[in-house]
Amino acid sequence: MEEREQGLSHISDRLAAVAARIPPGRVVADIGSDHGLLLIFLARQGGLKRGIAGEVNQGPFENACKRIWDQGLTNRVEVRLGDGLSVLRRDEADVVVLAGMGGVLISSILSRGKDRIQGVERLVLQPNNNGDRVRAWLLENGWEIDGEDLVKERGVLYEIISARQGDPHFPYRGLPLTREQALELGPLLWRDRHPLLGEKVKEELLGLNRILASLQSARSPEAVKRREELDAQRRRWEEVHSWLSKEKI
Repeated sequence: MEEREQGLSHISDRLAAVAARIPPGRVVADIGSDHGLLLIFLARQGGLKRGIAGEVNQGPFENACKRIWDQGLTNRVEVRLGDGLSVLRRDEADVVVLAGMGGVLISSILSRGKDRIQGVERLVLQPNNNGDRVRAWLLENGWEIDGEDLVKERGVLYEIISARQGDPHFPYRGLPLTREQALELGPLLWRDRHPLLGEKVKEELLGLNRILASLQSARSPEAVKRREELDAQRRRWEEVHSWLSKEKI
């Protein structure tokens, strides 16, 4: 019994924030399922109609199968071995989750599996980095961001993005930001003035300062041009940070 309760009681803050973006009573596909923890949590909460856990490698696939079996949920959650969205049939899932991987990989998986998500109600995406690449993909492919969140866990900021098919430009209209900044910051995080947004901007500035410091002694024309581009970016981010500071985020 204790083992069966672990899926409910040991979910991380990051996965809990992902779960909060999933409407109840849906068929949920979690691609790269991390032992099926999210689907187990949703099933234990009573919010899962059916779950599909996708794993690309044999080891994680077997681990997920064992965890689902141990939790007594083999009638609710199916584990499938395959690459990305290839584990799904068309119009099979209501919600597709891609969490705990890089934004470039998430975008690649979505691009390769576009035909499998045409009838999907919602995407819930949690990139560990390069969130701007995920937002750019959504913008270019007709998905409207309808929810964003930031969660800090063990000193690391994680962002969660949910999207539905709609007007992808709608969240970006009227923002006092460049498109690059809006993609990096998150349009709804900005509109909602998320309490962790200031910290996210500080991280961006620290990253730019580190790169600029590494280029300080370089004298090639390419390096000089790169420094000028990065310095312009830094000034724009400092302006954003100033806006947020004035609003006491």
